Amino acid sequence: MSTTAPGQAVEWIRESVRDLIPGLDRETFAGVWSWLGNHPAREVAIRDLRRGRPYVFTLTTDTGTWTWTAHPVSVLPLAERCVSTAVSSRQLEPVGSHSKPP
Repeated sequence: MSTTAPGQAVEWIRESVRDLIPGLDRETFAGVWSWLGNHPAREVAIRDLRRGRPYVFTLTTDTGTWTWTAHPVSVLPLAERCVSTAVSSRQLEPVGSHSKPP
């Protein structure tokens, strides 16, 4: 995913980690819950992204290690905006759909 807002990038990581909570053991859950509640650390992560430094969160469980990384990326502006109604009205098909492209 990409965003121009470092806060949104950190929030996406936090939401993804939050989705894993039901499957965590008690000790891992306690660590994740503490991380989710650490709002000053969230602000530091956002500040680091704004300063060009990546943010990494790693979670180790019995089944493996999960790592989320937010990288600051510079993007060049587009020369022209696409205003085609065909492009803006196109709808995505679910994965595995066998319909033909529009």
